[in-house]
Amino acid sequence: MRRIAAFAVLALAPLWLVGVFGRGLWTPDEPREADITWRMGQQSDRTLPQLAGTPFLEKPPLTYWMSAGAQGLFGDSAPAARAPNLVYAAITAIAIGALAQALGADVLAAIIAALIAGSAITAWRVSIWLAPDACLLAGSALALLGAWRGYQAPAGARKALGYLLMHAGAAIGFMAKSGPGWLVPALALLTLIVWERRWSELRRWELYAGLVLQALVIGPWLLAVARSAHGADALRTLFWHNLVGRFTHIASPAGLDYTTGHHNAPGKYLLELPLYLLPWTLVVAAALWRAWTRVRDPGVSGSAWRFAVAASLPFLVLLSLAATARDVYVAPALLGFALLTALWVHEVQQQPGRIDQLATSLTATLVVVLAWIIAGALALLGAAGSISPAICIVGALLSVAAAHSMRRRAVEAQREGDLQGSLSWTYTGFACALCVGCIVAFPVIDRWQNLSGLARRIHADCAQRSLALLDPDETTIAMLDRGVGASFTVVRSGGLSPAATVSTWLHAHARDGRVLVLLPGHASGNLTRLLGRYRTLAPEPDGVAGSIESSGAAAIVRRYELPQGRRYALLGPPTQ
Repeated sequence: MRRIAAFAVLALAPLWLVGVFGRGLWTPDEPREADITWRMGQQSDRTLPQLAGTPFLEKPPLTYWMSAGAQGLFGDSAPAARAPNLVYAAITAIAIGALAQALGADVLAAIIAALIAGSAITAWRVSIWLAPDACLLAGSALALLGAWRGYQAPAGARKALGYLLMHAGAAIGFMAKSGPGWLVPALALLTLIVWERRWSELRRWELYAGLVLQALVIGPWLLAVARSAHGADALRTLFWHNLVGRFTHIASPAGLDYTTGHHNAPGKYLLELPLYLLPWTLVVAAALWRAWTRVRDPGVSGSAWRFAVAASLPFLVLLSLAATARDVYVAPALLGFALLTALWVHEVQQQPGRIDQLATSLTATLVVVLAWIIAGALALLGAAGSISPAICIVGALLSVAAAHSMRRRAVEAQREGDLQGSLSWTYTGFACALCVGCIVAFPVIDRWQNLSGLARRIHADCAQRSLALLDPDETTIAMLDRGVGASFTVVRSGGLSPAATVSTWLHAHARDGRVLVLLPGHASGNLTRLLGRYRTLAPEPDGVAGSIESSGAAAIVRRYELPQGRRYALLGPPTQ
């Protein structure tokens, strides 16, 4: 177990460190999460997270407590806020490695499971993003490990301890992101029980004893929420509008209708799954192909395959039926696919079939293709003048050279009959190419995402004026609240037209009124100017701000833009 933990964490550390510490706050979500974290560090009552001083009732507070504590130690910065992600990511990798070994995989196969769980592109993005999903992933991994240990253990203390770990992981997942913390282990365990018709497991006292732990962890927070101002409304929003309302259409106020933001479509997750799993799509496909027959085997060996399937597909199907959809939602299901791959590579190590050989070799080739895509992206940034040409050339060459070099080693290992070694070299090539690309490209993206600098400019222009935000999104509210502490009023058009809303507000603040409006699209920059040489690009419209100015209700007095990023217009009284 120690070998699995040490090798997995050391191998994944470069990806985590670059993603956590090597960049600023990016949309979507991170500016909002950073403001909530900053507020949490200032609140006297930390029961509920707050966005710009207003209760934020979408998530429980665990991740905000952790990030606020990290900022208290290391200062108010994006890397400090994301520092707890290193803990979440390490827990996820170690738990999945331990679970793969408990399912019957050898040490190297278990390490490969941990690597896939940490480096599949969507899982990696979740692990480095300032959001509750990284903590949810860690809780889900622990809960799955506990569910299997409890299920396989004989009645008594070992079974109780296994299920206790399941409940601990579920409690962590719940306090990070509410209901999904329960769904992942519950779906996996119930699917396995039904599949194997082991109904007696549902009558085991060991299965339910750990609920006491969940009550001790979650209960005090729920009680504190209930006792807070408008506690009943807060609980209704947390568990009805925000949880149930994401899975199905329910009657909700406009501000709590979450189905309008991220629409789902039938089969969306299944169609996009190959992208979520990159670069491991083909080996996961090979593992699923083998699972088709292995899940029918009797005994513990077949049960391990059935559990890995139960840990992935049921949650994925449930997400496909939900009303809302985002790529990060699928991350817990990727844990089960990593387990399937561990079982697959453990079996095929000795006698690989044609499909197994093909999936392994094509995965190494796929990493080379991805490295060339990274190199092409760096070359494009260099041609646009966003990066020094020398840095671009060096970064592109290093990415491609690393991928090709590791592919040669992977091919050699495969020829020698070592598929596990081949996949290890393939991971090394992918990690090197991705890290080099990120180190070169992240400073450019930081300039595109420099919302704090934009907020300071807006605050400086409106420091002595009354500022209103017209129908702002959460990112706009967060960027003006965090750090600069700008004073503003949020105005919603509601049943009125935007022009009438702005006109009414400006009349009430005739001397010093200003209204900030988010403009559609993205501002131009070096990249768009480069592309404009080969294709005529229409200028981005002014949207609502333009229509308000055309109506005579207000005039655009200033514009704010980030290169390749957000655009805003500052409205003032109409010119006479």
